[in-house]
Amino acid sequence: MLAACAWRLSQRVVTFLPRVRPQILNPFPMAAAAGATSPKRLRVYSSAAGDADSSNGAGNGRRVGTHNGSFHCDEALGCFLIRLTSQFAGADVVRTRDSQILDSLEAVLDVGGVYDPSRHRYDHHQKGFNEVFGHGFNTKLSSAGLVYKHFGKEIIAKELQLNEEHEDVHRVYLAIYKSFVEALDAIDNGINQYDTEQTPKYVNNTHLSSRVGRLNPDWTDPDQSPEKENAAFQQAMALAGSEFMESVRFHVKSWLPARSIVMECLLSRGNVDPSGEIMVLDRFCPWKLHLFELEQELKTDPLTKYVLYEDERSKGWRVQAVSVAPDRFESRKALPEKWRGMRDDELSKETGIPGCVFIHMSGFIGGNKTYEGALEMARAALKC
Repeated sequence: MLAACAWRLSQRVVTFLPRVRPQILNPFPMAAAAGATSPKRLRVYSSAAGDADSSNGAGNGRRVGTHNGSFHCDEALGCFLIRLTSQFAGADVVRTRDSQILDSLEAVLDVGGVYDPSRHRYDHHQKGFNEVFGHGFNTKLSSAGLVYKHFGKEIIAKELQLNEEHEDVHRVYLAIYKSFVEALDAIDNGINQYDTEQTPKYVNNTHLSSRVGRLNPDWTDPDQSPEKENAAFQQAMALAGSEFMESVRFHVKSWLPARSIVMECLLSRGNVDPSGEIMVLDRFCPWKLHLFELEQELKTDPLTKYVLYEDERSKGWRVQAVSVAPDRFESRKALPEKWRGMRDDELSKETGIPGCVFIHMSGFIGGNKTYEGALEMARAALKC
C-alpha cells in the first residue's frame, strides 16, 4: 500500500514559471515509461498572466515558489514534500527570482530571504537565520529541513494512517530527520560531518545531494534553456522524493517492528542473566542502532555487553559483543583474547563449553551449536 501511495504522490504534476513560451511536457517521463498511470501534463507559461488558467491545468490553484537557475537537493526535496500536504497537494511549482511573482505565491522555498511559517516562507539564506530542528538536533536547517519541520508529521501520519499525535508518528518523524533529512541540511549549509582539518582519505560523490546536483544541465550542453532546466528540476524532485518515500517505507515496514522487538528483549534481559548484561533476541532483526538509542532513552545501567541470536542458516546460535558506538568497531567487552581464532573441539576444550563453533579473530562474535552453549559462552566471557 505504501509503495502505491509513493507512486501516486510522485505522479502529481508540477507547473513551472520560467520566462519562456508555453510548452507541454511529461513531468515524470521515467515513471510513465515504467508503466505507471499516465500523469497529467506539465504546463509551462511565460508570465504571471498565465496563472489565471492554473485551475484548469495540473495544479489545484495553489502555487509554490522556488528560485530558478542551478538547483540543489534541499529545494528539490522541499518542493516534493510540501506538495504531499493537504494544503498544497498537487500545487504548481513556480521557479523564478522575480520578487513580485514570489510575493503573490502561497508558499516560497529557498528564496526570498524570509523565514515565516505563518506565511509559508521557508528560506534559510538570510543573515541571522539559525533555525534548527530541535529534539536534540542542532544542525542549521535548509529549505528541506524547514518544510519537514513544519509538515513532516502530517506527511508521515498520512503514510501510517495514524493521528499526528500517535507515538509511532513521532518516532518515525525523528528517525527520518536523523537518518535522511539532517544530512541534506548540513550539506546545503556547508557543515562538515566531522570537526577536523585533516584531508579526507577519499571523495564521496555518490550521496543524494551530489546526485541531485549532477542533474543540473551541464555547462557544455548547447541547450541552456529554461525548459531544459525545469525538466531537470522535475527529475531532481522525483529523485529526492522517491528516496524520501523509500526511507518512509523502510521505517514503517522494518524499523518500527525491529524497534519493538529490541525494546521487549532489552526489558527482559534480567530474565536471561542476573547481570543484566546479556540480551537474547527471540527473533532476529536489525538491532544495533535500536539498542544504542533505547539504552540511552531508558538510561540502561549496566549496558548490554553481549547479544545472543539464532543464525537462521546454520540454526546455531551467535554471541555478538556490542560495540562502543554504532559507527565503531571496538567492543564494549570483546570475547576473551585466548579464545580468538579457535574453532570446534579446540575451542570447546579451551572454554569447557560443549558445542562451540568459532570465535572471530577480533573477538566481536562467536558461535555455538545451541542456545544453552551460547549463553554459557557469554556468561564465561563476562567473568574474564
